[in-house]
Amino acid sequence: MIIQVTTVGTLKTLEEGSRIETLELAPGSSVAQAIALLKIQDWEIGFIKINGQTGSRESLLKENDELILIAPLVGG
Repeated sequence: MIIQVTTVGTLKTLEEGSRIETLELAPGSSVAQAIALLKIQDWEIGFIKINGQTGSRESLLKENDELILIAPLVGG
């Protein structure tokens, strides 16, 4: 199945800023499997959205889903 992945913020293993890409996964794959395929560390993700709704690493993805991975918000 094909999904769209958007990364928002500074994820340490990726370049700074937002990035959008298409990802091919096996049907019934979880968000955790998508994250692993992207080689992003779990601690780098603060929020997960799937089609505009709050998701989790255990959420199952479907064809044409939009997965948004947002870096943790920090400040001082």
